[in-house]
Amino acid sequence: MKNRYGFTLAETLIVIAIIGIIASIAIPTLFGTTSDAELKAAWKKQYSDLSQATMMIVADNGGTLAGAFPGDTAGSEDLKNAFAAKLNIIKDCSGISAYGGTGSGISSEGCWHSGANSWQYLNGTGRGSELSPGLILNNGSLILFYLNKSNCSQAIGDYTFCGHMYVDINGLKKPNTIGKDIFLASITSNTLVPWGARGSNSPESTCITGSTATTNTGYGCAAKYLYE
Repeated sequence: MKNRYGFTLAETLIVIAIIGIIASIAIPTLFGTTSDAELKAAWKKQYSDLSQATMMIVADNGGTLAGAFPGDTAGSEDLKNAFAAKLNIIKDCSGISAYGGTGSGISSEGCWHSGANSWQYLNGTGRGSELSPGLILNNGSLILFYLNKSNCSQAIGDYTFCGHMYVDINGLKKPNTIGKDIFLASITSNTLVPWGARGSNSPESTCITGSTATTNTGYGCAAKYLYE
């Protein structure tokens, strides 16, 4: 008689169970990695578009943004309007009067996260609603504008800047975290500089995955991911 070899039903079920366990561990990790890669790629594309818009605004103002938006913080609305004219937008949200606007602020008007802990630093610390002006682009990105010094003298790292912008590249979708889908850039007198570059917000201390250190804000990820 010939010997017959094969798996018993019990052995087959065990193999299937093992495959299921491995898949339950590996698939979420794979998708998480893909998602992170997509967010980084989206930030690179968005930064390129915003840099071009900045250059056009600089050209419109004689080669410098120093003095282009008077009033320091109150010039934030005019800064936002300048970018709105250069970008494809689907919604314009005005800031409160302190930011030069006539609205109720970016969060209340639906262009940014609203409510306590609606977005967060990379270390998990929550942040809440904002009152400055902002935009929603036709690709779904959200942009929050803040003008620090209208003469572009605000110091950071080895340069000075006029104001800055927060960019949430996938809108209100999660993770709503600085350093994952929210990134920052300085608007200088003549260009756009990602936070984490030129001596500001070192990525080594502000862009550490999984760290709950108070310094781990996520700010430095903006430059880190652009240069990877």
